[in-house]
Amino acid sequence: MISKILIAINKLEDVETYRKAGITAFLFPLEGFVVGYNEISLEDILKFDVSNKFLLVNRILTSDDIDRLKDILKELKGIKGIVFEDVGVYYLIKELNLDLELILFQNHFGSNSRSVKYWLGNVDSVFLCNELTYSELEDICTNNHDLTVHLFGYNQVMYSRRLLLSNWSENFNLVYKSSNLIEDTATHIRFRAVENNYGTVMYSDKIFNGRRLVNLPNVKYFYINTMMIDSERIISFINDLDINTEVEDEGFLDKPTIYKIGRNK
Repeated sequence: MISKILIAINKLEDVETYRKAGITAFLFPLEGFVVGYNEISLEDILKFDVSNKFLLVNRILTSDDIDRLKDILKELKGIKGIVFEDVGVYYLIKELNLDLELILFQNHFGSNSRSVKYWLGNVDSVFLCNELTYSELEDICTNNHDLTVHLFGYNQVMYSRRLLLSNWSENFNLVYKSSNLIEDTATHIRFRAVENNYGTVMYSDKIFNGRRLVNLPNVKYFYINTMMIDSERIISFINDLDINTEVEDEGFLDKPTIYKIGRNK
């Protein structure tokens, strides 16, 4: 399993800790091009001498953003690939004819074999949706290849271009925090909200522990999102400790999500 882990870096000082644990593929959230992650400057990213270095570009980009990214990529060296959400990044890489590994990361879209298969004809890997059951994931993995599966970390629930924490702070006279825990008054379900200048991401309240997923076929990368998780817990997970049900769960692996209700007969 460990040879297939792709780990998102939250703190630069943790890189060496993960490398000592045997991890070889590192995902760095590129400053100015991410939301829901701690941004890391390109200068700091390039300092690290790791063979499998990926950039994360996970927000919807404007035309100006694309132009800025284009200037960066033209001069970029030592990067193995890009994990991206906006399909404009795909067309930009093709326009520049860059030899980079491309991984499509759209949290809620890799939900069926047909769409996954289409994108695998264009990119090197596709993230599977984090709201699928184990049997659904198994079916997609059995019928496709080179997939990326979320293995550990807070599941992303939603992404908004709006600055929700700033708006709530202003309108309800609350103390502003760029990262906060909020609760729905009707269901009492809690979410971890993270905001920067480019929008707000809502994460699940509990850490998703997908240890069962290591048995899936045709997986290229098992993704670990370290956002809001200390390195000690990450290493404990890698070392195969049991699930801590107070702070971890198995997400939707045994909870089918109903996307559409059929018509009454």
